[in-house]
Amino acid sequence: MGEYEDASSRYRVEVLPWAEIGVGGIAFSEGPAQRTLPWSRILHALAAYVGEPEGVCTIVFDLVVERKETECLVCRFDAEPGEPARTVARALLGGLGRARCSRSLAELAAEGVPTRSYADLDSLAEASLEELGL
Repeated sequence: MGEYEDASSRYRVEVLPWAEIGVGGIAFSEGPAQRTLPWSRILHALAAYVGEPEGVCTIVFDLVVERKETECLVCRFDAEPGEPARTVARALLGGLGRARCSRSLAELAAEGVPTRSYADLDSLAEASLEELGL
């Protein structure tokens, strides 16, 4: 029997602190410095509702920046559900184009609600690997 490999070892996440969408990509803080993840570096963007409807929840945006045969690296940030998340989704869709955005992200931009929903980040990682065909 093969070794068990959990999703977190194949779906590596780097959080983008204080992420803001700009003309050239996603600006974020790295210590005291301000950096930008350029649009050209983002291979695919995903969006999902994470949390419990009656509890703490957020809209998570995962930006795939590296993809190998069985794993990927994503840069992650989040937004409050509702209009704040919809605004982010529209900006990502505009910066990346429809071909590099998931259906869930496109639905969030159009309707204000992503089509993907998970109770926790581990479930999100597992489903994202599947969606990406990894």
